[in-house]
Amino acid sequence: MVDLTLRAQCDEALRLLRAGDPAAAMTTCRRILETFSQHVETYSILAQAYLQAGQYEEAASIFRRVLSADPENALAYASLATIFEERGLYEEALWQLERALELSPGNREVRRELIRLRTERGMAAAPRLHMTGGALARLYMRGQLYPKAIGELRELIRTHPQRYDLRVALAEALWQDGQYQEAATVAQHVLADIPNCLKANLILGQVWLHTEKDEEARVLLQRAQMLDPENATAQALFGSRSPLPPRTPRLPFREEDAPPIAIPYLVDDEEGIVEDITIEGQLTAGVAEAEAQPQEARPDSEGIAPIEQAATVVAAGEPTPEEDDEPLFGDPDENERDLSLVDIQYRYLAKHPNDYGARLKLARQLRDMRDISGAVEQYHHLVQHDYEALPEVIRDLELLNVLVPGSRPLANLLAEAHARQARKPK
Repeated sequence: MVDLTLRAQCDEALRLLRAGDPAAAMTTCRRILETFSQHVETYSILAQAYLQAGQYEEAASIFRRVLSADPENALAYASLATIFEERGLYEEALWQLERALELSPGNREVRRELIRLRTERGMAAAPRLHMTGGALARLYMRGQLYPKAIGELRELIRTHPQRYDLRVALAEALWQDGQYQEAATVAQHVLADIPNCLKANLILGQVWLHTEKDEEARVLLQRAQMLDPENATAQALFGSRSPLPPRTPRLPFREEDAPPIAIPYLVDDEEGIVEDITIEGQLTAGVAEAEAQPQEARPDSEGIAPIEQAATVVAAGEPTPEEDDEPLFGDPDENERDLSLVDIQYRYLAKHPNDYGARLKLARQLRDMRDISGAVEQYHHLVQHDYEALPEVIRDLELLNVLVPGSRPLANLLAEAHARQARKPK
C-alpha cells in the first residue's frame, strides 16, 4: 500500500529528484497540492524539479513564491543564484548566494559557489569570507544572545528595509526575548507586505491568541497551518508552547494507490470460453464510511483542519493503527526463507518507519555493502526526521564523502544535514 502521508509523499518527490526524474517529481508535487494547496515545502520541491528540468522561468517564479512564505529559505536563494548566473546577472547571483550563506553558514557547497563566482568576477575571495551583519545577527540568535541579535537586526533593517528575511528574524528574536508586543508589531508590518509569511502569521497569532483579538489570531494560525500542515515550523519555533499540535496529514486514497489484485480465471481451451467466477467479498467499514461521508466533511478537504483537531489527520478509507495490527512476518513461504538481513531490515522499517536506530543501522549496512544510493536514501530520511541522530549521520556522511568523492547527491545531503543541525531546536 502506498504511504499517503504528506511527509512520505514529499520524500518520494525528493527521491525522484535525486534519481534525475523531475517530471515524475512534478507529478507527485501536483498531486500533493491538489489537497494541500498552500504547502510551502511542496512548492519548494516543485521549483527544484523545474530547475532540474531547465525550466528557469517557472522555477524562479515558484522560488519567489516560496520566499514570500519563508523569507529565510536558504535553498531558494541558492537556486535563484543559479538561475541569475545562467542569465548572466552576476551581481544578482552574488547577492542571492550571500543571503543563502547567511542562512546556512555550514553549507560548504554554497560557500564554494560564492568563492568561485567572486573569483570569476575578479573580486577578492579569501577562503574565509567576511561575515556579513546578517550572518552575525543569526550567529547571536543561535547562541541565544537575543538582545545582541535584536540590536544588529534593527541597524540592518534601517538600511535595508525590504530585507524580509531580516524582519522575520527580528520578530523571532523579539519573541524569544519575551518582547511579545514588539514582536507582534514587527510581524504585522511583515504581513502587510507578504501576508502568507509563515513565521509572521505564527508569531502574531501566538501573541493575539486568548486576547481580545482571539478571533483574528485563529485566522492567522489557520493560515499558518495551511502553509505548513504538519505544524513543524510552529513546533520548532514555540516548542511546548505551540498553539498548533504536531499533525500527520494524509492525501486522499485513490484507486491507483491500491496494489494490483490477482483475480483467478479459467479458460476452456477447446471452446474458447472464459468462465465467470464469482468472488465473494465484503465491503470494509472504512470504505463504507468514506463513501457515506460528504466531501466537505472529510479531513483537509479544504486544505485546513481546525486548530483543536486531533494530531493525526487520516484520509477516508485508510486503516487506523488499531486495524493495522497484524504481525510483521507470517509463516515464510518458499520464496521468503532466503531473505537476506538487508531484506528483513527493509521489511521491518516498512512496518516501523520511525525506528531511527534501525534505519541508521540499515544505512550503515548498505554503506558497507557499497550500495551508496541505498545508504544515501536512508541517511536522507534520518536527516529529515531525526534531530538526535544528526551528529552520527553527519560523521557517516563525511566519511562517505571521502570514500565517494565527487558525488553530488552525497554532497547535497551532507550540506542539508549541516543546515538541519544548525536549525536544531535548543
